[in-house]
Amino acid sequence: MSAPRLVAWAPRSTGLHRLACLLAAATCLMASTPVFGQSVPETTAPSASLGRTARLALDTVVAVDGDAGSQVTRKSTAWFDLFAAVQLADGWSLRARPVVLRRSFDGAWQTQMYELAVRYERPGAVGVRVDVGQFVSPIGLAILENRPNRNPVVSQHSTLYLPVARFETGTPTTFLIAASYPFGTQVTASAQKWDARAAVTDSSPIRGRPFFGDNKPPRMVNLVAGGGITPAIGLRLGASVATGSFAAAREVHDPSAGDRSASIVQVESDWSFGHTRIAGEYLWTWREMASDTARADGGWIEATQTLGPRWFTAARYDDQHTMWTSQPGLAERDETYRRLETTVGFRVTPAITLRGSYMTRKGYVVSFWDDQVLGSIVFATKVK
Repeated sequence: MSAPRLVAWAPRSTGLHRLACLLAAATCLMASTPVFGQSVPETTAPSASLGRTARLALDTVVAVDGDAGSQVTRKSTAWFDLFAAVQLADGWSLRARPVVLRRSFDGAWQTQMYELAVRYERPGAVGVRVDVGQFVSPIGLAILENRPNRNPVVSQHSTLYLPVARFETGTPTTFLIAASYPFGTQVTASAQKWDARAAVTDSSPIRGRPFFGDNKPPRMVNLVAGGGITPAIGLRLGASVATGSFAAAREVHDPSAGDRSASIVQVESDWSFGHTRIAGEYLWTWREMASDTARADGGWIEATQTLGPRWFTAARYDDQHTMWTSQPGLAERDETYRRLETTVGFRVTPAITLRGSYMTRKGYVVSFWDDQVLGSIVFATKVK
């Protein structure tokens, strides 16, 4: 069955145009040599019902990384990730994914439950899947690479982890689209050439709501819908939309305007041919303020190519753009963020992979081009 949520590019006159140019260039550079296409993570791919060969599925990922040369403080990170699925009955399974990680911006350790859900799957010409509980965000392509063994470069997606500007005083931190694993219900239907999904969640995709922790935002209903087509083997296109509140009135400095809501339109694409994979997504987001609406748009594109049985290369370009007016009557503020990372990877064993990267970035917190080198080691294995 085809992988979920891969979408096509939509036109944009600034950042997206640059991404489209990079996509064309990457295609020309890679078409002459054999490369590989990555698969979607086991924890998110629509699979046949668990239990046809075993009642228990278990895998683990452990990763550490470090960097040098940056003028901006960055802590080394660590990631301990366990995924398990147990068959409860024919078509029914319980899925859990606890994660312990060390954050790069402050070095703090964090424990979260990324998945804890019951899943029902019914195979057929039109397959149906229902998830109830804590599950992967139903919008976004970057979230499918939020596991070190699925991320072709070293650093995590800025789409998921880089906070955007606080457009209004006293509002919570938000992201272009957060690395969120909301609580709710999701229904997915898929056939050979198409898929569609709809979800009701307890948090906004631009903010998220953690499973553990004392500083949890209030639950706020959000609606997500999306779908895609697979016109040819290896190519998938689709789109998603989402709407709902991201900040409650009692959380903001000026509660007179009520809850703050956000709307999202997202497109993504994933194309694998030969041993090459080119993927990317772009998002348009509208965020309510007390007296106006702010914009945060952006996306990323990446290309991965296998050079041999053990070697591969990868590159990712990020581009984000924010627009808002801090007070009525003032000129609109406009900020951009750009980042480029290139990586060489070496598979030591089927379970151990080494990666080395060069990264340069500019914008938001960093007002100059900041260069650094990064390295990581990732251990990933299926226990059962």
